[in-house]
Amino acid sequence: MSGFGAMVTKNTLKVIIITASIALLSIVIVLTRHTQYHYHSVYREFYLIPLVLAAFWFGLRGALVASGVITVFYVIFLAFFWYGLSAEKINAFIEIVFLNGMAIILGVLREREKREHRRVQKVENLALIGKTVSGIAHDMKVPLVAIAGFAGRILKKLQQDDPHREQLAIIYQESQRLENMVKDMLDYARPLKVNPKREDVNRLLQESVALVQGLAADKEVGLEAALTAEPCEAALDPGRMKQVFINLLTNAIQASPPGETVHIRSRSANSRVVVEVSDHGPGLTAEQKENIFTPFFTTKKEGIGLGLIMVKNIVTAHAGEVSFSDNPAPEPGVTFRVTLPREEAAEP
Repeated sequence: MSGFGAMVTKNTLKVIIITASIALLSIVIVLTRHTQYHYHSVYREFYLIPLVLAAFWFGLRGALVASGVITVFYVIFLAFFWYGLSAEKINAFIEIVFLNGMAIILGVLREREKREHRRVQKVENLALIGKTVSGIAHDMKVPLVAIAGFAGRILKKLQQDDPHREQLAIIYQESQRLENMVKDMLDYARPLKVNPKREDVNRLLQESVALVQGLAADKEVGLEAALTAEPCEAALDPGRMKQVFINLLTNAIQASPPGETVHIRSRSANSRVVVEVSDHGPGLTAEQKENIFTPFFTTKKEGIGLGLIMVKNIVTAHAGEVSFSDNPAPEPGVTFRVTLPREEAAEP
């Protein structure tokens, strides 16, 4: 039997157990004379058993469905079999309300437990991936450096009209690309350290924009910076923060079609500095938004999906925040926003 089939069978069995428990208790209550109301109070307490099972097996939705079925049955039972208003009838209504309250509490607690379990499992998986990636990257680094180094030396000695020059250039370029991938994997696997000092955020932005000018020209994408005239100093690691800005600018350039413009903005907001990078690409799908900061998630042909998780880690190490949002309609594309503390010292 397949895994999916086994899961369906197991869930069906759980539903049968819960349904049978509720049905059995309901039949016992119907068959018990209403004059023996003290037994009804005892039987109603047993409704907690299928309710707890529903919450444990199916979470909040299962608990609410179970309590709803119990409530409908008991309201009908009280309407048809008990006449008039009595203390026992009021007590039964109170217990039903209590039962529904328990369903919500148990369901919420179970859902919270499931989320925490998934979070812990994800952290453990990422730690294992990081350890594995680190080992693979270390093994790949030395031969890749050697290949790129020898290819570069030979390439310099070849004449421009040499028939093998084009093939050797491809070897050299691909070796460098793989070197960059290995570097990204090693950076991700290593503990992140920052050396903060007072820096002008606008100056780092201008330097980052200058470094991606060539890529923007190749893609025929414009770069437009609107930087605040106010002082934009913050305690940060200049090398690491330029890595953040270059990564966001590169992504924006690659996402934007030829003829469009990437906008870079900076502004002061109380005790914080805000940097925004807006592209004019197709935007993000629901899946991309959900997994955008997940390691190794990428939709690009090139790259391994570590750029944005490194951006997030670096900004977090500076006690900052990174977020994204769709551009206001009718503008297409996405805006990434980096918020950094202006006065507080970053944590190394």
